[in-house]
Amino acid sequence: MASEIETCAAAFFRASGKDVVTADEFVMDASLKLKWMPPSKAKNLLKLLESEGAVSCRNSYVRLSPELGDVEVPLMYKPSAELVARLSKPIEAAKPAPAQAGTTSGTEKKPAAAQKPAREEKDAFHMLMEAAEKAGIPRKDFIQSSNRIQKSLGIDIGAAALIALRDGGADIAPYAEEVYGMVRDS
Repeated sequence: MASEIETCAAAFFRASGKDVVTADEFVMDASLKLKWMPPSKAKNLLKLLESEGAVSCRNSYVRLSPELGDVEVPLMYKPSAELVARLSKPIEAAKPAPAQAGTTSGTEKKPAAAQKPAREEKDAFHMLMEAAEKAGIPRKDFIQSSNRIQKSLGIDIGAAALIALRDGGADIAPYAEEVYGMVRDS
């Protein structure tokens, strides 16, 4: 029987219909598409799944561990309240995985280094979402457009949101430098 961590990872990939997603897609899909939790907790979920070996993260791409491909997932799966509550705490405490020391040591630096740009990204995306709403672009349309642009161009969600804002007719000059810095630093 699979643990909840393994079930959660398998459920995400089954729901997404993909074998590989970017870290940004994981966060956006877990929070906005599946409505499992807020983006900040979805980032922690990704860190937890990686630290437990349920997913592997390499070069900003997330893959389900091959041995979890046959995990049975309940219909309409949603993470338990206990798992969501666990995501409120720093995930670094859940990192000890000595059996995967070679893999973990290579990825251990990545989440810590990626944590700051990811937080900036969330702030930039939400800032751009607010700017879109002020410009009269409905929130749902803005998010869908940002996701569509991100997927079609294979770019960072912040850059995609900036393009969506521009396409919606809003002035992007006040935001362009901040988003550029965020993408450059990631």
